[in-house]
Amino acid sequence: MAEKRGGGGFFWGVVGFLIGVAATLAVLAFMSRETSGDFDPRTAADEAAESAQEIAPAAPALPAPTPKAETRAPAPREPSPGIDPDTDDQIADDAASSGMTSRAPPPEE
Repeated sequence: MAEKRGGGGFFWGVVGFLIGVAATLAVLAFMSRETSGDFDPRTAADEAAESAQEIAPAAPALPAPTPKAETRAPAPREPSPGIDPDTDDQIADDAASSGMTSRAPPPEE
């Protein structure tokens, strides 16, 4: 007699996985479908805003703008002399020590 072997576990695992994926996609498609028709999703806030517009009186007309008096631009300030790198000893010493000027010692070979 032929002996039956219990096999096919891998096959049924793959089939079960594919059925699970298909079922998940079907549920997602069902949940994300749009409703058709003339459904108006109005909320209580929409209705309150509409009734407030009906109740509120018309806004009064704004008065015509009056021309402003001409104003002069403020006088420009004198520019501050700032720091001159050529005459400031600290900047010159820092530049020389970092090799940025000709005052730096020549590199040793």
